[in-house]
Amino acid sequence: MSVEKINNLEHLIPLGESKKIVDHKIKRLTAPGENYGSLMLSVDVTVKTPTGNEEIHAVAKTVPPNEFIQEVFNTPVTFRNEIAFYKNIVPLLQQFQRQHGVKEIIDFVPKYYGSRVNLKGDEGEVDQDAVLLMENLKIANYTTLDRMQGFDLNVAKLIMKNLAQLHAVPLALKLEKPEIFEKEIKPYMMLWAPKEQQHNVMTKQLSDLVDDIEELKPFKERILNAFDQQMKPRETRETFATITHNDCWVNNFLFKLENGKPVKSIIVDYQVCSYGSPGRDIVFFLFSSVNDHVLKKHYDDLIKLYHQTFISVLEQLGCVTTPFTFEALEKEINYEARDSQFGHVAFMLFPIFAPSGEVQDITEFSPENMISHKVSDLHKQKLVFVVKEFIKRNWI
Repeated sequence: MSVEKINNLEHLIPLGESKKIVDHKIKRLTAPGENYGSLMLSVDVTVKTPTGNEEIHAVAKTVPPNEFIQEVFNTPVTFRNEIAFYKNIVPLLQQFQRQHGVKEIIDFVPKYYGSRVNLKGDEGEVDQDAVLLMENLKIANYTTLDRMQGFDLNVAKLIMKNLAQLHAVPLALKLEKPEIFEKEIKPYMMLWAPKEQQHNVMTKQLSDLVDDIEELKPFKERILNAFDQQMKPRETRETFATITHNDCWVNNFLFKLENGKPVKSIIVDYQVCSYGSPGRDIVFFLFSSVNDHVLKKHYDDLIKLYHQTFISVLEQLGCVTTPFTFEALEKEINYEARDSQFGHVAFMLFPIFAPSGEVQDITEFSPENMISHKVSDLHKQKLVFVVKEFIKRNWI
């Protein structure tokens, strides 16, 4: 399949007998550096109806045309899992909320249009004809923000509320209907970790970078030891265990702005969702994607906001909230920061601060060039900040 072609597009969108696709246009959606795990296409479809033509503006997520990237992201598994998230899990969580009379149900996920893992449908292996079709949020005036600047306080608050809901709703479902959670959600949760060869390449990149930053040289052993933690088996602590996004970096959030201020956020890219601690998403999001000055001044405020929202959602869904104290949440955050998230953040700073125009196209990614661009001063400053904050909090 051509990277800018979708076979049998008419079978992906359920239109009904009275409607028919009469035209469509497909083109690349994202520039190099904006997306790493899949190929993103914009799909504009003209549909003929009995009363005239309608336009559907969609985004197609397709299998990356690169075997190395498919291996990195375990595409045969993660692509199928992401389809299940949009097609089955989100409606299940929304219906659960409605059953409890909740009016403000999960609405930070793009609208799902259709999907397949191959031309045979949902059976068989994921191949190059696999497609996940969702609404094009840019048509609805959603936009990404500058990935190198880091989010301001208002944006960070929006996202912390959304993350609290993303974590709390499935947790409540697990507590009330454990058999449904086990059957309908758990099978599509997979904890992603880099393979040993990938980790070795990443370690070399980080080691070279630390050698180039005088301020970090005294901490090199601590930094590399903490980076290696991501390769160790992880314990799942059942009290807080829920759906975790695992890829909460700046480019996976889109925002609707009014008078230059964010009023709503959307979270995308659920391919590496797992079953585990919400602390993973909290630590990774805050230290990869929030402005340093905001984090220094408002870290505690953001954690408190998350916890207040988390408890409020659980209460709406009839849960006993006694086990989920603020102190218990802090322990979860501390555990995940020490256990898994330093390596996650340290690696992700490479794509976040990749200079525009220096990132390879996804079709050309290899172990050697995926993060081989020149390291900017902004990247170095951010790494110094992260290391110092993790040391200050006794996380590394």
